[in-house]
Amino acid sequence: MPMPTLRIDDPADPRLQSFADLPRRAAGEAAVVEGEIAVARVLDSAHPVAAVLCTPAHHARLADALPEDLPTYVAEAAVIRGVVGFDFHRGCLALVPRPAGPSPEALAEALPPGPALVLVAEGLADPANLGAVIRCARGFGAAAVLHGRGADPWSRRAIRAAMGLSFSLPVVGCDDVPGAVDRLREALGPGSRTVAAVVQPGAIPLSRYRPAARTVLMVGSEGAGRSAPLRARADDAVTIPLAERVDSLNVAAATAVLLWTLGSAAR
Repeated sequence: MPMPTLRIDDPADPRLQSFADLPRRAAGEAAVVEGEIAVARVLDSAHPVAAVLCTPAHHARLADALPEDLPTYVAEAAVIRGVVGFDFHRGCLALVPRPAGPSPEALAEALPPGPALVLVAEGLADPANLGAVIRCARGFGAAAVLHGRGADPWSRRAIRAAMGLSFSLPVVGCDDVPGAVDRLREALGPGSRTVAAVVQPGAIPLSRYRPAARTVLMVGSEGAGRSAPLRARADDAVTIPLAERVDSLNVAAATAVLLWTLGSAAR
């Protein structure tokens, strides 16, 4: 039986308990998707959605995408602010179960035949940076993103930076990133390459690098870069030449440039 859309006028309405005081909720409870574009993307993905809370204007634009059995609540922006506990809600939110994601072993086994590019992000501390590199990975056709300890890809900031695209490709977390890279290299097979992005003399300028059709791109944390065990897994080290007196780029900007270039062999 279709579930009716429910109009809410009181921030204390018990039907909105699942949205209440989101900044203080435990990280493992649910992921929060903010903004109409991001919510539309998660609705269009295969990932389940638990509930939607939005203003009347957002509801009118999303109406065709909302499943009949999805709990949907409509309220004015001031009511939403009173419920969720923060101003930056963009008038449209979705609660989704936190994705478990495949294991690194399952990811390696599921890689498609033919050209493939996998992004490995080790130790990123800023959730906005992690979300941005996930967005870049999806935009440039990467098969998956593997990340280590650090920022939570399912935090509000990371999902916001990814514009909801985190739900449309595998995002896999693991504690042993170097070991996971070993499994990826084995799965990608002969002729594949593991590429490290570096800022150091002797690296291959990116414009001169000829990427393999099956590639693992490894980027490191904002400050320390990659760990020594991960550096040891690199077949090739590439660098993005920069203007004088500029020593580096933000990790998300650099990753976008690298994915565009290395992904050309996978497109």
